[in-house]
Amino acid sequence: MENKTAKYFKYAIGEILLVIIGILIAVSINNWNEDRKLKKEEQSILKDLKQEMTINLKALEFVIEGNERSFQGAEEIKALFGDREAFDKISDTTFYRLIRKMNYNRTYDPKNGILNSIISSGQINQLSNKELKYLLASLKELTTDALENSMNIETRRDDLMKSAWINAMFIADEKNVGYDVKSFYEHPEFIFATNNLFISQRRDGLEEEKELKATIEYIIELINKNINK
Repeated sequence: MENKTAKYFKYAIGEILLVIIGILIAVSINNWNEDRKLKKEEQSILKDLKQEMTINLKALEFVIEGNERSFQGAEEIKALFGDREAFDKISDTTFYRLIRKMNYNRTYDPKNGILNSIISSGQINQLSNKELKYLLASLKELTTDALENSMNIETRRDDLMKSAWINAMFIADEKNVGYDVKSFYEHPEFIFATNNLFISQRRDGLEEEKELKATIEYIIELINKNINK
């Protein structure tokens, strides 16, 4: 009886161990499948984000290119403020082209559908790279800061330039028959717009836009490092 009892206990312990091992294997397989599922979802998120960030990067580069031309035009006009002789020699057409070049303003309108979706849904927590998560979470705020100067220029330039255009009008028989564009040269609001908006604020805006560009480029670099990792 003692031998039978001992064998029974050994058998029971063996059965229990097999059950425990079976449970552990099942849990491990389940965890492995879950991890695999999460990694697959993470890869899908990363690929979608990369596509969206690449599109936004190209759009931002286009904005920076145009705003740099505007800044160059403003600097050319400012140089003329200090050289009346050079200004008197240039044609109306040349000065008009400089005004148009300076007055150009591009604003950045990023497409953040994927980013907003993963943040609002909590999917951002599926990303394993902590630095990438932080940068994505703070990108909207960084973008708002970078656009502040360009948006301010967009808001104020029309009123300032409108005053100069009205002052430059040639009126005949109560009709506008043309413009004396070189009259802009001494118009106080045009001078203010050139120095304050298109040089000072533009310079600061370009600096922040380029910092944003560097951030997006780094985000894309981090995404590439974590795709199919």
